[in-house]
Amino acid sequence: MRRVIGTLLCFAWLATFGCANSMFDFSDKQGALKEAQRKYTELVRWGEIESASAFVDPAISDAFLDTAQLFQNIRFTDFESGPLEFGEGSETATVNVVYHAYSTRTLVEKRFRERQEWYLEENSENRWRVRPNLDAIAKQLTGKR
Repeated sequence: MRRVIGTLLCFAWLATFGCANSMFDFSDKQGALKEAQRKYTELVRWGEIESASAFVDPAISDAFLDTAQLFQNIRFTDFESGPLEFGEGSETATVNVVYHAYSTRTLVEKRFRERQEWYLEENSENRWRVRPNLDAIAKQLTGKR
């Protein structure tokens, strides 16, 4: 009888642990995207543009790196990320981010917005790439309309 109860308790423990483990599985698409989006945004916030370019769509990564010169006199103080909005099939997503930054020339803090468009890279396991709106970022940073 003890063996039966022990075996049942063992199965119950394994079932509970297995369910709990799957609830915290960060290898899924959404978990991988949340992590990639957080890392990318933090890298931009700290001015690590070259490192952030690793998350950028390869087709526009050179243009993204060209914007690095705009960040030379900008210091970010904070950012706020909105909720991730997933597209159909959860292979695309968008998120609105507001950065707080100041120019070292004026010391006036401003906010600028970035709408990050993310996509799941083909033939990859949860590798997400971002297509930042480079024109909007450049216009906000330079003050041009």
